[in-house]
Amino acid sequence: MTTAAEARDIAIGAAAASAVLLLCVIYLAVTLRRIRRSQRLIVGTDSHDLVEYAMSLLARVEHVEGRAGAMEAAAAAIGKRVDRCLERRSMLRYDAIEGAGGRQSVTIALMDASRSGLILSAIQGRDYARIYVKEIRDGLSDVELSPEEMRALEQANAS
Repeated sequence: MTTAAEARDIAIGAAAASAVLLLCVIYLAVTLRRIRRSQRLIVGTDSHDLVEYAMSLLARVEHVEGRAGAMEAAAAAIGKRVDRCLERRSMLRYDAIEGAGGRQSVTIALMDASRSGLILSAIQGRDYARIYVKEIRDGLSDVELSPEEMRALEQANAS
């Protein structure tokens, strides 16, 4: 072959390679444009790239996890306080004195979740009234309970 023919073949090969490379560049530019458009949809702006966006998301997640831990601690503290609230209760009205009528005597049992609290009895007679308070711990009294107080305690434990 002659040198002119070789130069022509080399020029044609170079032009073909340039055309293929130009098509590759156009394809990559279109693909990059689609990726950036998708990134704008996710990130919301052109000023951040996905790495910066992921880092900001990670910081927000860590902040939320910290607050969740604080909320769990607060809920546990509230749970301890609620356990001490009076949640078991009953009231029993009765006639303590024969012939007094009107069921004027009353026994009230008030206990928390651990079945600790008190029993309050108000005994009404014709010419007197007496009030008795008995402490309850774990569902038991250190003082003997009357039958009415026992019924009130049983009703409170059942509620």
